[in-house]
Amino acid sequence: MSLSSDRPVLIIGSGEDVPQNPPVIRSSAVICADGGAALARSWGLIPSMILGDWDSLDGTTKKYWQGRGVPMQRFPIAKDQTDLELAVEYALQHGAREIHLTGAWGSRIDHSLGNLELLYRLATMKIPNLLYTRNQRLSAFDETFSAQVRVGSTVSLIPLSPVVEGVATEGLLYPLVDATLKRGSTFTVSNQAIEENISLRLGVGILLVIYE
Repeated sequence: MSLSSDRPVLIIGSGEDVPQNPPVIRSSAVICADGGAALARSWGLIPSMILGDWDSLDGTTKKYWQGRGVPMQRFPIAKDQTDLELAVEYALQHGAREIHLTGAWGSRIDHSLGNLELLYRLATMKIPNLLYTRNQRLSAFDETFSAQVRVGSTVSLIPLSPVVEGVATEGLLYPLVDATLKRGSTFTVSNQAIEENISLRLGVGILLVIYE
């Protein structure tokens, strides 16, 4: 499978904190990590691949997609990567140049925090990324980021690298101009959008933006 470089790949995991409706994107492919195949079915999305160790993939869903000829790849439970990371690796190996994730946040705090590490890794590779939860969006970036948001909504910035330099923002109530942010502080949590379009840029480092 070769993925289009101009459209994002949507990866669906089995985390519970997901949007009510599928993310509105024109994806080049849908890849399901294990139990994420059930969510794809409920949303009416047809996966290009389902992979994982089958610990969260129920038998009914598995048979449903097998009957429709969807490719599946099973991995051992004892492995060095989560199912979601395997899905990210698969997407990258097949040419993905932008990756969106959902079902990547939920009650498994260890998996949720691990998925932030995946966003960090994608940012270091200059791969645009976006993680969808029910009410928020998360993205890690190393140069610039922009988004359309609701005026009055919360926008938070969290350094993922030890130091992030040259941070500047537009469209936020408390602007930053050539700011230096360091891990271990809540300084840039709970800012507020004062314009529908916000933009962020930085000089050095990896920054996580969380917005409603």
